[in-house]
Amino acid sequence: MERLTGLASKTLFLMAFLMCTFTSCEKDPGNEPGSDLGQLEFNFSSGDLQESLKSTVDGDSTENGDFAYYKLLISVVDEDGVVVLDKEAVSLYKFWDGFISEKVELKEGTYTLTEFMIINGNGEVVFATPKEGSPLAYLVEKPLPVNFIIEASDVTGLRIEVIPVGDHPPEDFGYVNFGIGIVRPLAFFTAAYINHPLIMAPSRFIEANLDVYDPEGKYYEFKLEAKVNELVIKGLRGNYIFLLKTDDYEKKFMFSYRELKMSSEDNPLLLPIGDNSGIYEMEFMASPDTTKDAMITDLNGNENFGDHPMFSASFKSEPILTVMRTTRSLMYYDIRRYLPKSATIKKVQLTLTVTGDIYTMQQQNTDMLPMYTGVFKQIVEEWKEEGVTWNNQPETTDANKVIIYYNPWIDFNKRTYDITRLFVPVDKANYPNYGFMFTHYPENISGGIEFGSSDAKNRDDRPVFKVYYTLPL
Repeated sequence: MERLTGLASKTLFLMAFLMCTFTSCEKDPGNEPGSDLGQLEFNFSSGDLQESLKSTVDGDSTENGDFAYYKLLISVVDEDGVVVLDKEAVSLYKFWDGFISEKVELKEGTYTLTEFMIINGNGEVVFATPKEGSPLAYLVEKPLPVNFIIEASDVTGLRIEVIPVGDHPPEDFGYVNFGIGIVRPLAFFTAAYINHPLIMAPSRFIEANLDVYDPEGKYYEFKLEAKVNELVIKGLRGNYIFLLKTDDYEKKFMFSYRELKMSSEDNPLLLPIGDNSGIYEMEFMASPDTTKDAMITDLNGNENFGDHPMFSASFKSEPILTVMRTTRSLMYYDIRRYLPKSATIKKVQLTLTVTGDIYTMQQQNTDMLPMYTGVFKQIVEEWKEEGVTWNNQPETTDANKVIIYYNPWIDFNKRTYDITRLFVPVDKANYPNYGFMFTHYPENISGGIEFGSSDAKNRDDRPVFKVYYTLPL
């Protein structure tokens, strides 16, 4: 007992007195007359709680005192001992000079609070209310369990004392363990529609099945109605894969956590699907993890530029060295890895974003070749993104090359090129395919262009491949 008395004098705990069966006079406008639903709410005075929350995990609280990353974790049973809330996560918010939780809806009746914890953004228990009979129970005026009553259309407010967990094991609080993580729901809005120029909105919305894979690989199935749908999944940082399916089509999309979070009913994520031609579409955005690309230059013949943010080709003056510099770029994206094995590619488009300059020619094109021109050539030798240089660049072939035009007079930065022949060769010669090289053409005449590569800092500047394919009947 002497150890516990010393602990009582040193351990910070929050003096917020229990208000069992405290029912406010506030009526919930969301409950219609005759409803048997009421609401439960927890509130705390500020003071030590705010300072303690700030010190638990660096970076969890913002400068303006927003503690939305903290949650209560509560368990509740009804008067028959049936569990109605099992470690339910409840958001905790800073309100004026105190804290208030979001409201929890319960049916009218008598209940018992059996577990009460505060969790930080990392899913760690930082405060807890001890249970009766536990070693730390004497520190609070009223340990758990706590009884309360829910009345229809009313809000029942409870104030509960909690103690910082610190180095105390769960057993000191009467819990088996604190091994619990927070699941943050992520709500987003989306709609599937027919991508056909002859069908006018708003009749383009269609019913479809949607499979969603989160960054941890968890799988969700949804049935989309022919409207804007609100869906809820687990919120995780990273990219989500959407697989949209109807009886005749299948199409894959990828969205970031931020894109999902920023969607709204007025600005949903739109999922287009093709017409009844049996053509499937799939879109891939290049990234450092999925795409191999690099720049090479003759003025740094042994230097590697595997993480260069530009996918460029040029022949231009080097202002410092006052000589001409030639640059080329290489790219490899294994599209077939993501397609069904039985897929037949019909068309491949590459959308690039101009992120630098379009260099103008300094002399007349005496060969009568198109101005501002580049070439994609198939690479026929293996190469390494972090090892390729000008002096060891792989061989290419002119067979199935793709001519592109820089179009410096166009005022938009997104440029889409048909590169099908690099994936479905017109020339039937059996060349190995290790991607393609981008060169300025002709390389002895000044000119060039700079696009964003897979390493571009701005995600929207990265290359995007769009594939059209068919499947066997």
